Amino acid sequence: MKNFIITLICTLTLVSCNDKKEFGVVHLDDKKTELIEDLFKAVETEDIAFLKDLFSKDMVLVNSNGEEFNKDEFITGVEEIFDMFEDVQVNENNNSTDGSGSAVETTHYSTGDIWTEIWNDFTAKGKYSGKEISFPFYIAYKWDGDKIIREMQYFNPKFFDEEREAKNMASK
Repeated sequence: MKNFIITLICTLTLVSCNDKKEFGVVHLDDKKTELIEDLFKAVETEDIAFLKDLFSKDMVLVNSNGEEFNKDEFITGVEEIFDMFEDVQVNENNNSTDGSGSAVETTHYSTGDIWTEIWNDFTAKGKYSGKEISFPFYIAYKWDGDKIIREMQYFNPKFFDEEREAKNMASK
């Protein structure tokens, strides 16, 4: 009887440990990951047409301050970046395993949601202030088919605010 109880406990333990639930599968080289890499190449070359096509007409942007914007407001914001900065660059994706450098990955969740995330650095020169800027950023993109439906931004927006102020001062 003692052996039966021990066997039963061991069996139940093994079965409960084997009840693995898959929450998400991460891809480093799928089509959506490549599209985000292409998105940042389009930003570097000021290719607004690519961005207009990639984002859904129903997209919502949530910026670092928690403010929400629709697609038209988002595109206006990107065009403002093109107006305020030159030599915009982000690091080439190296998907480093040690946490350094840049990375882009797409996660397919068991809920059906698909998100692509990028960790990188933004560098540019302000057209109005002349300042060289560089800062780390993290952005997450939620997909609806082949279109981005939601963008969540996480970075310190002070450089954009400062350049906007320099632009306003120059126009006075």
